Amino acid sequence: MPNQITRIHHMGFIVEDLDKTLRVWETLFGTTAEVKENAELQVRLGSMMIGGIKFVFNESTAPGSRWDRFLKAQGEGLEHIAFEVTDIHEGCDTARSLDLKVRFAEHKPMYGTLSNFIEKDGLHATIVEFMEPVGTTR
Repeated sequence: MPNQITRIHHMGFIVEDLDKTLRVWETLFGTTAEVKENAELQVRLGSMMIGGIKFVFNESTAPGSRWDRFLKAQGEGLEHIAFEVTDIHEGCDTARSLDLKVRFAEHKPMYGTLSNFIEKDGLHATIVEFMEPVGTTR
């Protein structure tokens, strides 16, 4: 069975001030964000569900982190869209066949999924993340 997108898993944004961003979004959409910090990734993040899609806002906690580099280069905004897929290996192989850059040689375990990113170059829009739930059958 060919790789299929089953849903948008989340949309990832990079922001300068997480607390300020969340106040606006929580008020505008009548929801409450869950805030966590990941010291290893050097990020503080807030996530909320809107219209069945998770929105994740990332604030750098360290100079030079990937979040900080993105913010300095591109400003605040959408950094990636994550799609839940049925076959991450096939999805990444297809990306490679299109001469798109896959970030990691091996998929990374993340939040009960295998994850990998297709870099923006060649996509003409934004970075794409593929996430395959662990334990799915192909």
